[in-house]
Amino acid sequence: MERKGILSLGDAFIDYVSRSSDNNCFERSLGGASVNVAVHISRFTIPSFYLTKLGSGEDSQFVEKEMLKEKINLEDSIRTPTKKISKVYVHLDASGERYFHKYENETPNEVVLESDLKESSFENKSIFYFGSGTLFHPSARAATKKAIEIAKEKGLFIAFDANIRIKRWKNEEECRQVMMEFLSFVDILKMSKEELLFLLEVQSVEKGLANLEKFQIPLKLITLGEKGAIGLLYEEKVQMAGKVVKAIDTNGSGDAFMATILACIYKKGFPACKKEMESYMDQANRLGAIVATKAGSLPILPDYQMIMGRAESPLPCENEV
Repeated sequence: MERKGILSLGDAFIDYVSRSSDNNCFERSLGGASVNVAVHISRFTIPSFYLTKLGSGEDSQFVEKEMLKEKINLEDSIRTPTKKISKVYVHLDASGERYFHKYENETPNEVVLESDLKESSFENKSIFYFGSGTLFHPSARAATKKAIEIAKEKGLFIAFDANIRIKRWKNEEECRQVMMEFLSFVDILKMSKEELLFLLEVQSVEKGLANLEKFQIPLKLITLGEKGAIGLLYEEKVQMAGKVVKAIDTNGSGDAFMATILACIYKKGFPACKKEMESYMDQANRLGAIVATKAGSLPILPDYQMIMGRAESPLPCENEV
């Protein structure tokens, strides 16, 4: 059976990004890490399905309208009149640099529940992607575990991006315990260097990667910002240098990186060797770097097929991993 589409689970946000030095003028835009990934996937002309909870207010209407513009399928999302969309406010400091100012979630208990899930949502899909954005809530954790269970039964790859926002958690230890529990379920893991050091409570990337081995995750990706990324395909390691660009706003670069990896796997298959992984990571670094040269986490970019096509084709694998 040909599998068509990638299913993402998460919480949609609205980003309010300051456009003035006095932080009194804001531009409203679609936001949230899982949304960013879903949008990039759609821009790669891959059927992108998003599972979330939406309300009936103006903010929810804005989110739905913007996602539909991006050709994201919301048919399986849940609507409730009481849900209010979370908001993130990004201010400018004296030097013009952006910084996180405030996070608002007026309805933290309005999450996707186990009872909201339908097996049909997972049928005929290739990859199930989720992040940590709602895992602080017990009901959301239970629903995510159920979603993973269904996805595994249906033969989907399970992809997880740590994307830790510690202010959403009760404390650091709860965050670590929950995140580590979910590592046991995934096939594709992406996290930043800082997240790796925090979760594994180590002082070096090498030690963190060594401690991750017990989870037996087939593909592990650690982003290093401007220094590029490290990938481990089973025990094959790739160190990929970053693209040299004049960064304006790095918000969303990691999401672009993750989306590109998922797009490569969807279009070309799970990497079979180090050479294929290098090719995938090169393309992911490229899109992440391009996003960093623009303002906002979802800037309008050139043709995505050209971005993917510019990467050198990998040499044939001598042996499968």
